Amino acid sequence: MGPYGRWFKRCVDLGLAAGGVFVFALPMGWIAWRLRRELGFPVLFRQTRVGLGRKPFTVLKFRTMKADGAVPSLFCRRLRACALDELPQLVNILRGEMSFVGPRPLIPEELETLEQLPRGADRLLLRPGLTGLAQLHSSKVPPLPERLRWDLAYADRCSLLLDLEILLKSVAVTLRGAWEKP
Repeated sequence: MGPYGRWFKRCVDLGLAAGGVFVFALPMGWIAWRLRRELGFPVLFRQTRVGLGRKPFTVLKFRTMKADGAVPSLFCRRLRACALDELPQLVNILRGEMSFVGPRPLIPEELETLEQLPRGADRLLLRPGLTGLAQLHSSKVPPLPERLRWDLAYADRCSLLLDLEILLKSVAVTLRGAWEKP
């Protein structure tokens, strides 16, 4: 990664995340209130993920599923389809645990498998992202080797223009409500 990936990308992330928290504060409050009425507490789903340099962190999302994995309502399905359940990850971006664009955050159980794949360790040099090439070009949760292929393609070409292209395509998918297929 060049200078963009080393320091400018983080500045862009901070500016966009701060603006996103400001713009989406009221909608996030309303979503939290609605989820509280439908599912009760907790409103946020928290899960340990592995980030930059193998550092564990807690990813935040709105809780849209019951304990049995069922999505209980049309409201929850729409949140997931539009990826609005991921708005709390703006906090992860502000904390420096995530970026807007990058690989999908790893679950700890994937770490050993990843490190056995060619160039798998290179993937750990990237800050996980809210969106990325693997999220746009693969199934909801593609196999790890396929995700790694997209993640390394991103790492090899990381630039402001590529990030803008990925963000614009992601916004289009969000507006179509097509992140999660029925």
